[in-house]
Amino acid sequence: MPHLVASPTARLLMTIWLVVCCHVVHGEENPQTTAANAVRAAYFERHIRPVLVEHCYQCHSTKSQPLKGGLALDSAAGLQAGGDSGEVVSAGQPEDSLLLSALRHDALEMPPKKRLPQVTIDRFAHWIEQGAYYPGAGAPPADSVASRAAEHWAFQPVRRPTPPALADGSEMESQVDHFIRHRLTQRGLTAGRPADRRTLIRRAYFDLIGLPPSPEAVEAFVADESPQAFHAVVDQLLESPRYGERWGRYWLDVARYADNKGYVFYFEKTFPWAWSYRDYVIRAFNEDLPYDRFIVEQLAADQLDLGDDRRA
Repeated sequence: MPHLVASPTARLLMTIWLVVCCHVVHGEENPQTTAANAVRAAYFERHIRPVLVEHCYQCHSTKSQPLKGGLALDSAAGLQAGGDSGEVVSAGQPEDSLLLSALRHDALEMPPKKRLPQVTIDRFAHWIEQGAYYPGAGAPPADSVASRAAEHWAFQPVRRPTPPALADGSEMESQVDHFIRHRLTQRGLTAGRPADRRTLIRRAYFDLIGLPPSPEAVEAFVADESPQAFHAVVDQLLESPRYGERWGRYWLDVARYADNKGYVFYFEKTFPWAWSYRDYVIRAFNEDLPYDRFIVEQLAADQLDLGDDRRA
């Protein structure tokens, strides 16, 4: 039998095939799988999770009291575990899935009061047919994530540190200045001289509202020798609407806010009602809205009970 000599191309293809096989054996996720899961996750977040949140979580989530039917739909583990009636989803087989049957109101009825629109049911059927991908499958337990997060410095209780003693034994007007002076001394630097009153008020204005003080405001501050004069200026600037305009713009930059489309030449260039989000951010800064509430209102304003206040 003649000896077969593989061509360089054949050897290259064989090498690639062996590498691919090794990845499969070791269970490593290839780029195609990663991309496919990203598409499935986007479909789930757009078409499936919002329906579960609005119509199912009240009765079928880990926070439900009681958990109806023993079925929790707020996690991949809960979906896979099923409920009192057994398995609810057969991945790849929508017609054999109890969840889809219940959405159609065949035997069980979910949600019980009103059948969902057919387009929504069709999306669930497509989701199940494509494997019922649920983001978070295989993720570490929530309590493990929470315990690790609690160790992060940002979640530690706020403590008032003891200001470092200064080498010359002097006392600073502010405890913050103790830390600054201490670090300057470590670096072999000396602090600058205290700013004169004209410089001080200009710094306050530019820092807090981004605008210079009027000549009248400068002269009034220079003439006011009260120990609380500077505090009064700061309080006045914090109450100014210009404060929110000055500092809210940084959040708008992060959110990539724009009220027009710079890439459009022949069509409508503005984003209708974009200004309402801009005004909301400015108002939030001016009203000193707590940060957690600020985030919640932007992510889930449509889920909040805002009463007659529709500004959020």
